[in-house]
Amino acid sequence: MPKVSQLKFLALYIAALAAFPLSLLLRSNSGFHQIFWTIFGALPFLAVALPIFVTGIVIFEGWIGFVYSLEIALLDILAIAGLMSLGARSIAIPLRYTLPVIFFVFTAVLSIFQADEPLAATFGAWQFARMGLIMIVVAKLCYEPKLALSLLRGMAIGMTMHLVAVIYQRFGLHLTQTPGLFIHQNTLGMTAHLVLFPCLALLLYGYPGLRSQLATAMATIVVVVFTASRAAVGFSAFGIGLIYLLSALTGLTGRKMLFAALGVLGLAVIGPVVIFSFEQRFEAAPLTEDQYDERAAFNRAATYIIEDHPFGVGSNHYVHVAKNEGYSERAGVAPFEGNRNNIVHNAYLLAAAETGYLGLLSFAIVLLVPLFVTVRAGWRYRDSAEGHLLLGFGVAMAVIYVHSFFEWVIFAREVQYLLFMTMGMSYGIVLRLRTSAPVRRNRGSGLGLDRVMVRPVETPQSR
Repeated sequence: MPKVSQLKFLALYIAALAAFPLSLLLRSNSGFHQIFWTIFGALPFLAVALPIFVTGIVIFEGWIGFVYSLEIALLDILAIAGLMSLGARSIAIPLRYTLPVIFFVFTAVLSIFQADEPLAATFGAWQFARMGLIMIVVAKLCYEPKLALSLLRGMAIGMTMHLVAVIYQRFGLHLTQTPGLFIHQNTLGMTAHLVLFPCLALLLYGYPGLRSQLATAMATIVVVVFTASRAAVGFSAFGIGLIYLLSALTGLTGRKMLFAALGVLGLAVIGPVVIFSFEQRFEAAPLTEDQYDERAAFNRAATYIIEDHPFGVGSNHYVHVAKNEGYSERAGVAPFEGNRNNIVHNAYLLAAAETGYLGLLSFAIVLLVPLFVTVRAGWRYRDSAEGHLLLGFGVAMAVIYVHSFFEWVIFAREVQYLLFMTMGMSYGIVLRLRTSAPVRRNRGSGLGLDRVMVRPVETPQSR
């Protein structure tokens, strides 16, 4: 019987062969186009549960990091097929949007020369290069904003699958913290931000599809609550308040006031569930941070590495260096294999330790450029569905960036696929808004479905 790894290579080979005919089908069949991108949006949520999702072309046995091999994922092949399908319709993505990712990949490549194991460092640089491809493809795609809805629909379907898994894990397996279809609940909590806030933005705006938007929002909130992750629950609550505030500043409507009242009522209902979930979690695994604060110990280890290696120790090398060069012991990380094999729970310290101060700078630019572009355009076009959706994307990015001061999983491929897809959707919609005729459309027609884009809100500076 063939081994699983052999089946993975066979699946990858078949997918690669199918890329070109698939691109022709996408170009000729508009109905299939929407189905394809819906599946594309859902696939990152199955990155762990689907055995053939990713294939390790070159594997470093026993390596521990945020990526374990030189990977090619099914989603990468589908992205190439989608890119080929765009053909002459493909727009050029401005260099100012792609340069930050190129810059970070460059710093990750430079870090290879600092690494004890250059092959393992190559894995990290390669992963970010793949994410850049995803961002570019999605940006080109979402120049037709209607297709952003297909991606968002797929993301909603993916979160719904996690809801089913979470309910089974909570009530069938009696887990106090539910990871869904991922390996860890923190990954699920992080990905939830990228579904919840864009959905709430469209819901508050009044975009057609009330039932599906409301169901997605409620499902995502339930998923977050059952992760029993303090950061996930806290930052989700903060993001909900922020997206409501931004939407209210664009103008209060009866719908927004109704949802504010329903939100207060919902908090009264879901509050006890949140408290009960945390009580059960802490009863099963009491907090001992007053005796041993592992996050603080990880942060100390990363800080020591940065002090000794300002140019970085090599992408994907944190655990290797912290564990084998005495930094974990010096920082007071518990002397157990599971603790010493863990990654610092701060994405920015991780970037600095692995790729140096230059890498930290380039990583920050990768995150901040799309946030700035998205929020700026979202506020400018705030009287439109596109503007509200962009504000939702912006809040999702901002919450993830703050959340990443307490987690490293923004480096995990499951989160990165969804994050770079969100960046791509934002860029595509912004480019369409900037290049389309300045004609105002009726409220609710939204997202280019009427083939006319909105006029920017006039400000004293623009007059």
